[in-house]
Amino acid sequence: MYDVYVAQLLNTIYAVRSNGRVIAKVPKGSDCSRLLKAAVDAVPNGGSLNIRGGTYVIKTPYALALNPDGTNMFFTGFPVIGKDIHIYGSTTSPTIIQLAPWQRTSSRHVTMMLIRNKGGPSLGYNSFTLSDITFDGNRSQQWTGIPHDGEGAVLVGSSRKNGVFKNLRFINSHGDGLYLGNNGSGPGVNERVENCYAQNCAAEGIMLDTNKNSSVNNCQAYGCRVGLFLNGNDDWQTRGSDNVTATNIKTDSQITCWQVNDFTLDHIEMDCSKAASSYGFVVRDGNGVIRNSTLKSDPNKASSFGGATYFYEQARVLLEKCTIAGHFGVHAIGKSHAEAIACQISAPGGCYCTTDPAPVSSTIIARGCTWTGKKSDLKDGSSFVEC
Repeated sequence: MYDVYVAQLLNTIYAVRSNGRVIAKVPKGSDCSRLLKAAVDAVPNGGSLNIRGGTYVIKTPYALALNPDGTNMFFTGFPVIGKDIHIYGSTTSPTIIQLAPWQRTSSRHVTMMLIRNKGGPSLGYNSFTLSDITFDGNRSQQWTGIPHDGEGAVLVGSSRKNGVFKNLRFINSHGDGLYLGNNGSGPGVNERVENCYAQNCAAEGIMLDTNKNSSVNNCQAYGCRVGLFLNGNDDWQTRGSDNVTATNIKTDSQITCWQVNDFTLDHIEMDCSKAASSYGFVVRDGNGVIRNSTLKSDPNKASSFGGATYFYEQARVLLEKCTIAGHFGVHAIGKSHAEAIACQISAPGGCYCTTDPAPVSSTIIARGCTWTGKKSDLKDGSSFVEC
């Protein structure tokens, strides 16, 4: 039994306690932001909220500064502040949270749902669940412009642990789909993202920012600026292992691992052939492995936008049993190090490529790989070893 329910009955939407006591009600089709906040506030820590099937439109009347100094103001219509609770949609008919028209501008930063502490050094949740809900950002009826960092459907912040995000859909977002961030407060530990779907997001479909011992499994992202983004921090050289994994991911958008230590990607299907400006599978700094995966881009785009991979700065990447196809195959520049084992590589611009306008000292090692197209395009300062 759930502690609080939100449900639609005839022409009214109700928030009620499990004993039937009404917390709040609004006419069906009207703004549900205050009703949802009242429902969340009524759930005890450790308790549960069930939002039954139907569409719930929200405006964004609630403002919260994400930075301790009171800057970086965000507006939301579904705040979950300082709560350890579990929120479930319907498993039988869609539960849809839809952003009302014209909520965000270039100076009014909006996230539909905001999950974090009240600010400052206090910790976020110790246990949290969000499942079985569709977040529709109604992108065509929002002011356009480059999304501010963190804007979108669901933004999570603060140091926290044991978050579960599953069976969620993020569509038509003016920014991200799901953004597990930290706002400079430290990592999210033991976070799990499972069976989530993102489509038509102006920024990242799924974003993990400074996470540790966390995973993304069985997820898809289409028509996003970046399908999956695993982000770290500038302290990557001293931080130690992040241990972030992604398995069974499908996307037509770029995948990025940025300053993450010990990432593991397995069974990835990335095909950026139709993306306008994708760099393929991108790794900057940090280290990790990708295996049993297909990495594709458009071989007719004679630039890095047609590359299947792009490794730079001090990235160290191991590719095992991957199919790699694009204008460039394994593209390693800067001080990066890439090792390919038992991969099938096809690239007219260079299966093994180290060319870049800037100086390079990168290394590519190939062991037991096959190639078609142009074998290599190497720049002075780099090295290529085939075993």
